[in-house]
Amino acid sequence: MPGVSPTRPGRSHSQPALTRQLLGAISGRRSAVLCGRGAAGLWAILRVFGWTQRKILLPANTCYIVLWAVLESGNIPLLVDVNPDSANLDPAALNAAQVDDAAAVIPAHMYGLPAPMEAISTWAKPRGLTVIEDAALALGGSADGKPAGSWGDAAIYSFGLGKIADNQLGGAVVTDDVNLAREVSRLLDTTPLWNEHLRQQTNQWNNLYWALHQHDDQNPSLTGLYPPLFEIYRGLTGYRLPASAWSELPPRLSRLEQNRQRRSQMAALYDQQLRDLPVRSLPRPDGTMLWRYPLLVEPERRNDLLAALWENGVHAATRWYPSLRPMASALLPAVVQPPTPHADGFGASIINLPVDQTVSEADVLQIGRIIAEFFEQN
Repeated sequence: MPGVSPTRPGRSHSQPALTRQLLGAISGRRSAVLCGRGAAGLWAILRVFGWTQRKILLPANTCYIVLWAVLESGNIPLLVDVNPDSANLDPAALNAAQVDDAAAVIPAHMYGLPAPMEAISTWAKPRGLTVIEDAALALGGSADGKPAGSWGDAAIYSFGLGKIADNQLGGAVVTDDVNLAREVSRLLDTTPLWNEHLRQQTNQWNNLYWALHQHDDQNPSLTGLYPPLFEIYRGLTGYRLPASAWSELPPRLSRLEQNRQRRSQMAALYDQQLRDLPVRSLPRPDGTMLWRYPLLVEPERRNDLLAALWENGVHAATRWYPSLRPMASALLPAVVQPPTPHADGFGASIINLPVDQTVSEADVLQIGRIIAEFFEQN
């Protein structure tokens, strides 16, 4: 798995201010606060609200770092199943979890596909739940006619390795609540500054998790490693960046519409290449800013197909995101998690195919041929 490189020298320390301005325009929010990663912003939001040992609802197929951020905030992540046709939370899935004492819900736009934020917000309001929109995979997209990141009490973006605007590092909190933004900023200022030690730890953990998550569902003994590893690497949940780290992000933010169009074109080409094969993708609603192309394969064949892609040099193909059930059960053995069969199924069948600027039309055609040959031979 690729590692995170050291931050590059910046041209101007005015770039953080420009980045915040652009994020305000993209999200339509009054305030944008920069952080070392999206999870740091999530941790800070939860801390500002002052909750302790409250249940926080999140999709069972989201990134592990969301679970870590909830734990670091002193609260209890509770996994919720997702809609089998969209891979996202919706009110039906939230109702099925039957949680009456939660404090907040963190809907994510899985794979860049917009979650039904209007319906989720309407569901949450009479229950007194705070909505924190996880737009880490949907920067530049929209949900229910509004920008991704414009819903809820606050939202987070990520600019980490492989994200829509890949800065290798960085995240942001956007909100209309000026007081919330001020307190989030104050807390983030207490986090450590990105340094060589954090870079090395990040690369160590990425390599370890890359190996572990591929087997933890089939070998439960491996989950016993998660508690000690969490103790070693939990500090990666939150840090801040030097001003120089933001120097290259504004141009990427300014090119989001071109980025969206190109991803859409690559996705359409995958559709054409894969339409007659025993695989499927997910519907792309209006407003989609596709992070990766979600290819769903029978679980019995998924790992073999992924291995075939890797053997043919398609190392950008991944199986994100695995179900968080193994990790959650290991880190929270006393918490009974609701059943999440749909999210578990996505974790067992997903392959993410690249659609970003690193892949050309010729690459997509080659990936399609590799997948077709796999099914011809298997």
